[in-house]
Amino acid sequence: MESDSKLEDLRSVLSCVFEKLGAESLTEPDRVELVARAEVVQNQIDAIQDAGGEEHVRTNAAPEPSGDWLF
Repeated sequence: MESDSKLEDLRSVLSCVFEKLGAESLTEPDRVELVARAEVVQNQIDAIQDAGGEEHVRTNAAPEPSGDWLF
């Protein structure tokens, strides 16, 4: 699925950003930029997961029962 590949790519980017944030030689402006970039990537991941979750609910929802089961 395309969204799975996109999620994997975004998680890889996020991992790299966190790795760079751990570097001691970062200047404060670089650190601020990386944090902002991490937030954008995380928002993209969340959006894809939310869309995938909604699709999963739509495709796997139990059908409405037909007729009256009590009588």
